[in-house]
Amino acid sequence: MARYSTARYSVKEAREATWARRIAIFFVQLLILTVLLHRFASLSTPAAMNLLAVSIVGLFAAIAIAFASIVRIWFGGQTGASQAVAAIFIALVGLAVPLFYLSHAITKPMLNDIETTPEEPLEFKVLAGLRPADANPIKDPDAAAAELQEEAYPNIGPMALERSAPEVFSLVQEAVERLGWTVALSEPPGETGIGRIEATDRTLIMGFTDDMIVQIKGDNAHAEIDVRSVSRYGMHDLGANAKRIGRLFEEVSAALEKGEKTVLEQAEPKDKDTPAGKKKTNKKGAKKDADKKRSTGKEPPPPKLSPD
Repeated sequence: MARYSTARYSVKEAREATWARRIAIFFVQLLILTVLLHRFASLSTPAAMNLLAVSIVGLFAAIAIAFASIVRIWFGGQTGASQAVAAIFIALVGLAVPLFYLSHAITKPMLNDIETTPEEPLEFKVLAGLRPADANPIKDPDAAAAELQEEAYPNIGPMALERSAPEVFSLVQEAVERLGWTVALSEPPGETGIGRIEATDRTLIMGFTDDMIVQIKGDNAHAEIDVRSVSRYGMHDLGANAKRIGRLFEEVSAALEKGEKTVLEQAEPKDKDTPAGKKKTNKKGAKKDADKKRSTGKEPPPPKLSPD
């Protein structure tokens, strides 16, 4: 019997694909760990921002290496295409949330201080001393920043209400509690008719801390709400400060609508249910006559009429 020998060709594996997958996994893990340590542990914000930047760059590098390995596999016949595809998939999953927020950096102006009255900026009393030393300095906005805010957020402005200043202050205080802000100062309007609330809020995912001040100014018939929201770190707030002011005004408006609805319900006349009550009484009497008929087997006697 003739023996046939088969030629074996050694197929090389594209090591770039394997390294791309390893790099993608590493930087996804670093990204998640950075978020957790900053949100729930004591990792400082500047360090967290640097680690986020490194993670994003590393994930983009993994995608670039994976594409380069695919080209080599296509023309050279090596194996490892699955590793390259896995690297691209893992990196895109890690970049999903950062890219969503980075898109705001393109569509929103580079601002980190938003206020309803840029021409008369509100001054912090307590929170100015509680901000870290490496945080952004609180400065009055210049004309260029005010113009950028007006173009990007034309609806941001003071909220005027036909309510007394103490009543509006209570509405704002309840709204701040519902939003989960941490209050550092709460001064109700006294003889001057000016009240203020200073509070901090943390972003949902990363937990970046921003400072807010709310001023209520008015008299016994009218009041006006002014708000200022300032980021502690970063040159760009990605629209978070304007969104925070809008949420506060929405909470106050919802409380006003709920209060007016309650007043209208309490003002409805109570004699509206009188016919129903009479009808209910007649039904009760008819039921009593029917029970009497079933017990005796006879029709109930007709009522006696007087001789008149």
